[in-house]
Amino acid sequence: MLMSMEKKFLQMSINNIKLYDMTELDQHLNEIEKQKVFNSIMLQLPIEVTSYTLSRNMEAYFRGIVDQFLDACHHEHLKEYLNFCLGELLTNSKKANTKRVYFKEKGLDINDPDDYAKGMENFKQDTFEAIDHYLEIQKKEGLYVKLKMHLKVDQIIIEIKNNCVLTKFEEERIKNKLEAAQQYHRMEDVVANVLDQSEGAGLGIIIIILMLEKVGLSKNNFRIYSTDTETITEMILPCDKTIFAGVEIISYEYANLQNKIPVIKQNFEKVNALVSSSSNNSIDKNSLLGFIRKDVTLSLLLLKYAREKDKNCFNLSKALNMISDDELKFIYSDSNPSCDFMDMTPEKEKLWGHAYKVAFFAYNLYKNSSDIDVEDGEEYFFLAGLMNNFGRVLLSTASEEQKSYIKELSDQYEGKSQKILDIFRLGNASNYLTLVYFRKFGFSEEEAWKLSTWNTLHLLNEEEKPIVSILYLAEMMCYYEEGKLDFYQLDKDILARYKITDEKQFKAVINKLESAL
Repeated sequence: MLMSMEKKFLQMSINNIKLYDMTELDQHLNEIEKQKVFNSIMLQLPIEVTSYTLSRNMEAYFRGIVDQFLDACHHEHLKEYLNFCLGELLTNSKKANTKRVYFKEKGLDINDPDDYAKGMENFKQDTFEAIDHYLEIQKKEGLYVKLKMHLKVDQIIIEIKNNCVLTKFEEERIKNKLEAAQQYHRMEDVVANVLDQSEGAGLGIIIIILMLEKVGLSKNNFRIYSTDTETITEMILPCDKTIFAGVEIISYEYANLQNKIPVIKQNFEKVNALVSSSSNNSIDKNSLLGFIRKDVTLSLLLLKYAREKDKNCFNLSKALNMISDDELKFIYSDSNPSCDFMDMTPEKEKLWGHAYKVAFFAYNLYKNSSDIDVEDGEEYFFLAGLMNNFGRVLLSTASEEQKSYIKELSDQYEGKSQKILDIFRLGNASNYLTLVYFRKFGFSEEEAWKLSTWNTLHLLNEEEKPIVSILYLAEMMCYYEEGKLDFYQLDKDILARYKITDEKQFKAVINKLESAL
């Protein structure tokens, strides 16, 4: 719990910000919005909320998004501290926008030292008395405040943005406050020694640094900077190392349990009938290929035996041609010990269908990429698209015995067992599971990374990114179609490679690919 002095500051703000309890916050987030927060975490995509006037209700909505995000990432212990930080940063961004329209209305140049000093003399009083007037101007001029949150592997990035660039005076003031923060370790010392009446109490940035220190962070986890169009305040929160390590260990153990390939019985029976019916004739490999390439695990089964002959094989057509008819009849027979047979369920049907659609999209995106050259590229991208989300397939096929074993492993982490299980089961760790599984399968480190980093491109070197970006875009198209993400969450640089500049174009590309399926 917070000490009394810290409590006092959490309840205090220049603009009398109110703290909201969870009952009030829940009223601002419906189930669809909560699901979007969860999806953004599962897919490791940024989620963003924008306001032009930052009303009290909208601020409560921002807080609700942060609370929901921290809950889903199991950072509940940070909420009380971050609620203060969030309120302070939102207020600062809103005030920066108000300052711009105020100076403009007064005919003052905010970048001129004399005008700046003159404008700040009455800024606080004038805007307090006519805040609705200035907020309406801000809205008309498109001045916004944005909250952006992004889980990136083992870090949570929280950004507060506004579309006003810092003046040199503001930059200097912020620099001084960050330097001053190093001198203080108690709230009482801050109150006694820091006072800046020109733009409010001036305590906010210093107290934010102290709040971060209370939860084991430092000023290195906090920065304020400007781009050509925005001022961005960023907080970087590392994920719990124990939970992260627990998920890694469970992923390794779970992958090691997978000694068989999960196969859908209904699909397997059709392939078995196709290879068995050719007892007096050679197997129609074109028909066989056309069927198995639509099923992620039947394709992996073929690849397993092909790679025993050529460890670098990653091409279904070549794999089929290097295996004899007799071998194919064994591979797709009930007596094959590599198969773990299971019934089709609605969940599996969605996952298998998703994998095939990603493969088809990746194949076509590559065909339309003149600047990427990969050997057997069309076949490579089809198979990579089929396999690159394999961790989710594995999670959907866990047996009761495997689930029990994973539970036993997680129980070793006293007090954090359920959190580790939640992250593992709900799919947040599926990409890592893909990486671990394909390592075990015998893929090289380079191959395994390319198949598991489609939504963590920042982990790759520059020459690998164009290749994996095709898998990223194929996955994003499918998840967009499934309603799991919004267009704004997509990487604009990757979209630009395909000359996609807006959502209408994006939908048109998806529709064209869909019609060719």
